[in-house]
Amino acid sequence: MVLRFPRYVYLVRERHCEEGEMIVDVLMKEGQATASHIIITSCLKMIEHGEEGGSGSALGDRHVTLKNLLLQLVEEQFIQRCPNPQDATKAVPVMTIKEELLYSLPTELIDLKAIQKEVLHRQSSGCPGVTNFPDKDVFWRLNFDRFHLELRDSEIRNSIVRRVDPLAGECLGAVLKVSYTRSDPWAPTMNVVTASEIRDQLKNLKNLDMYLKILEEESGGCLQRFGDAGGGQYYVNMAAAYQTLTHNLLDNIVQERFGSKAARIFRLIREQKMMEQEQIGELSMIDKKEANMLVYKLLHDNFLHIHELRRTLTPSPANKNSYLFHVDMNLCVRMVLEWCYKALYNLMVQRETRHNENKRLLEKKTRVDTIVENLKQSGASEEQIQEVEEMVTPSEKELVQHVIATEDKLFHTETGLDETLLILHMYLYYQPQKV
Repeated sequence: MVLRFPRYVYLVRERHCEEGEMIVDVLMKEGQATASHIIITSCLKMIEHGEEGGSGSALGDRHVTLKNLLLQLVEEQFIQRCPNPQDATKAVPVMTIKEELLYSLPTELIDLKAIQKEVLHRQSSGCPGVTNFPDKDVFWRLNFDRFHLELRDSEIRNSIVRRVDPLAGECLGAVLKVSYTRSDPWAPTMNVVTASEIRDQLKNLKNLDMYLKILEEESGGCLQRFGDAGGGQYYVNMAAAYQTLTHNLLDNIVQERFGSKAARIFRLIREQKMMEQEQIGELSMIDKKEANMLVYKLLHDNFLHIHELRRTLTPSPANKNSYLFHVDMNLCVRMVLEWCYKALYNLMVQRETRHNENKRLLEKKTRVDTIVENLKQSGASEEQIQEVEEMVTPSEKELVQHVIATEDKLFHTETGLDETLLILHMYLYYQPQKV
C-alpha cells in the first residue's frame, strides 16, 4: 500500500486538484482521522504551502471547499467510515458498522465556525486548541479497494489505448461505467449492457459500432458480444482481460531473458496445453537441436514443467513413457511475483544507500536553497544571493544533480514494478473465479 501512495495521490489530484490531494495525504499519513481534523490539517497545509492568502475570507472559502470535497470523496467511496466497537467494555472489542453508514458523512456534525476558529488559533499560536468537535467519535479512512479498482481499470484502458487508440480506451471506460451500475465491480464477468446505453455515455463519439467491433476483437476477451438486442449486447470479462495481460507480460519476460525463439516456444506450448519434445521443433519451425536447447533452458528456469505419461499400465522396457511439456501459469506467475519482490527490495536498499552516502551534501544544498529563497523574498541584492549560492561548489552541484536523478530513476522503476505486481495479483485474484 505504501508503495502505491504516490499513485493514489496522483489519481485524486487529477480528479479534485490540490485540495483533494491534501485530504488524501492527511489520511495516508495518519491512517484514520475525524472529518474536522482532516479539514483543519488540510487548511493549515494549504496556508503553509502558500497556495492562497491568509486572510479570514480566503480561509472561510477554503475550509468550506474542503468540506464539500470531503463529502464528494465519501460519495465516490474513496473514503469510508471506520467501524465502531460493539461493546467498548470488552478487552478485545468487535468492530462493526452498518452498511448504510459506511459512506454517509453526517454534515450536521461538522461545525464550520469551530473549525475556522481552530485554524486561526493554530495559525497564531502554533499549538492546538481545546475545542471538542461534535464528530470527535466518527473516524474516516481510505478505501484502498476503491483506489485499486481505478488502477485495475486504468491498466485495461491503457492496454487498449496502446493497441488501438485513445477513443477505444474512452469507449471501454464508458462500458465499464454502465456495467458498474448493475454489477459487482470485482466480479469476473459483469452483466450485459446494450449499445444504446453506451451511446448515451458517449454522445459525441462517432462510429461507436465500429469501435465496439474493434474492442470485441482486440481487447483480449475483455469485451464480448452477447446478443443483438438494443443495437447489440455486450459484457465485460475481467478474468479473460487479465489472463491476456498476464500472458503478454510473461511472453515479454521470456523474450527478454531467452530471446524471441524461446518466447515463440513458450507461447506455443501454452496454447497447445501439452506437447511432446518432437512436436515442439516442428510446430515452432525452429531447428530441432536449437529448440531442444531452448526447451531445457525454459525447463531449468521453471517456465516449463514436465508431465510423465505412461503408455500402458504394465511396466516393461519396451513400453517407454511419454514426457509432455506444459506451462503451469499459476507457478510461473508466483515465481515472477517473487522476482518482483526481490527487485523492489534491492531498489529500495539502493535508493536508501545512495541517499545516506550523500546525506550531508543534500542537506547542505537544501539549506543553501532555503537561504537564497529567503533572501529573494526579503529583497536582497544580487551580490548577496550570488555569494550564498557559491557556498555550493560546481562539482558539488553536479554530484547533487546526479544523486537526485539516480534516486528519481530508481523510484520510477519501483513504480513500474508495482504496475507489474498489480497485473499479476489481479490474475491470481480472478483465477479461482475464472468463467
